[in-house]
Amino acid sequence: MRSPMTDVDTATTRSAAIVDRLRAGGVGLAAYLPDSWLSPLIGEVVADPSILDVRVTREDDAVAIAGGSALMGLRSAVLCQNAGVLLSANVLAAFAHHHELPLVVVAAARGGAEDGFYYQMYKGQVTAGVAAAAGLTVHHVDGPDDDWLFEKASEQAWLLRRPVVLLCSRRALLGEPV
Repeated sequence: MRSPMTDVDTATTRSAAIVDRLRAGGVGLAAYLPDSWLSPLIGEVVADPSILDVRVTREDDAVAIAGGSALMGLRSAVLCQNAGVLLSANVLAAFAHHHELPLVVVAAARGGAEDGFYYQMYKGQVTAGVAAAAGLTVHHVDGPDDDWLFEKASEQAWLLRRPVVLLCSRRALLGEPV
């Protein structure tokens, strides 16, 4: 059995590494909606004075704020559960095809084999397909070896002039073994 302190330390270490990569990719604003897998990451973002943090009540509001940030030339990220990608599909598609607004969505990929809640399962089945059908680039972040994606996704979004989605496993976000 792992000690709770070890889990907290691991999650904090993972979150700090992710924030370092987001910052290296030029992210200066993060709009977020809390999720248990994202809590340590959100805490690191809030503690970082170089990233403006905006807490929202709906994921599509976070996407709208990130889109406005892009209009001002500021790179941004949306931190949410993959349910937020599903909820915001219309706005994200419009940003990709009509408005050409770049942003990164860092989404907790709920509903996979590592998720123990039945009500999350459908999200794991449909999120990547819905995002791809909306014309978004989707990357799967499965652990520390994929951390480079947090930096490069921001660059890719600006080169493509459209949102890029990072679907992050529990291990990628919290450092917990499967």
